[in-house]
Amino acid sequence: MLPEITSVRTTAEAIGRITCIKTGEEIGFLYQWDNGETQAALYDKYPPKTSESPGKNRR
Repeated sequence: MLPEITSVRTTAEAIGRITCIKTGEEIGFLYQWDNGETQAALYDKYPPKTSESPGKNRR
């Protein structure tokens, strides 16, 4: 039997960058879902090639 879904996550916003404490290198982002939950998303190997910042286009 599958567990009952109590809170649906539909959209998330990047709320912070995750950096390695040893090297200071960016290794991922922290996201907050519209239901209040947070989730870390780590890069597989290399950071994306973009200059966009999380939350840059906040309203």
